[in-house]
Amino acid sequence: MTRISKRRVLSTLKAYLFLAPFLAAFGAMVIYPISLGMKLSLYGQRGARMWYVGFDNYARIFQDPKFWESFKVPLYLLTIQVPVMLLLATVIALLFETRRRSGAVYRFIYYLPYTIPGIVAGIVWSYIFSDSMSPFRPLLDFLGFADMKILTRPNVPLILLVIILWEFTGYTAFIVYSSLISIPKEFSEAAQLDGAGFWQIAAKIKFPLLKDVLITLFIFNAIGAVQVFNEPWMLGDLVVLPNNYTPAMYIYSSAFSQGRFTYAAAMGMILACMTCIISLYVLRTATRQILRHKH
Repeated sequence: MTRISKRRVLSTLKAYLFLAPFLAAFGAMVIYPISLGMKLSLYGQRGARMWYVGFDNYARIFQDPKFWESFKVPLYLLTIQVPVMLLLATVIALLFETRRRSGAVYRFIYYLPYTIPGIVAGIVWSYIFSDSMSPFRPLLDFLGFADMKILTRPNVPLILLVIILWEFTGYTAFIVYSSLISIPKEFSEAAQLDGAGFWQIAAKIKFPLLKDVLITLFIFNAIGAVQVFNEPWMLGDLVVLPNNYTPAMYIYSSAFSQGRFTYAAAMGMILACMTCIISLYVLRTATRQILRHKH
C-alpha cells in the first residue's frame, strides 16, 4: 500500500470518527423511528395483537375520506397564510434594511415570537380569543357586541391565520433580510442616480433578486402548513373541532384516542412522503441556483 493510499484511508477513518457521534444520534433519533414506522404500517392491530397485512392500511387510507378532508385547513394556510406572510416579511425586511444601525431593538421584537414554543403560543392565544377571559371582551361589550362569540368553529381558520403569522413572520423577515444585505449597494445607488424611489428600487431591483429565496421560503412554509398541529390542537380545548381538522391531528387521534397505531403509522408515512417530495423539490431548486451562479 502506497503512502498516498494510506493517507487517504487514515483521513477517511478520521472523518468517520469525527462524524460517528452525529451518525449514531441520527440513526437512533431519525432512521430507527422511520424504519419502525414503516414496519408498523404494514401490520394490522387489535389491542396488543398484531399481524402482517402488507399494504392493506395504505389501501384503506386512500379510501378514507376523513384523511383527505383533513387537508382543507393546510390548503387554506398554503393559499392565504404563506403568501401573506412572505409579503409582510419582505416589507419588514426592507424596513430593517433602512435601519441597519438603529433597528436592533425592532429586529429583536419581531424575532421574539419565533422563540416562544408553539404550545405556549397556543395557550396565550387561546386566552386572548377565549369568550370569557379575552382582553377584548370588555371592548366588545362596550361596543354592543355582548352576545358575540369570538372563538367559534367558522372563525378558527382566521384565528389560525393570525397566530401563525404572529409566530413566523418575524423569523421569515430575518431570512429575507439576510438576503437583502447581500445585494450589492451599487445596484440601488445606480438606480437612485437615475431618480428611482425607495419602492421603485424594491420592486424593480430587489424583488427580482429575492425571487429564488422567496420560492424556497414558500416551499418550506408549505411543508409547515401541511404539518400544522400545535395551534389547532390547543384551540380545540375551547371550541369543538373534528379529530380530522388537520392531517397531524387525525394521525394523533387515530393513534392515541382510537388505539389504531398501525393505521396512524401508515398515514404518517403518506404524509412524510408528501413532505419528502416537496423537500426534494427544494433541493433541486437550490442545486439549480448553485449551478446558475457558477456559470
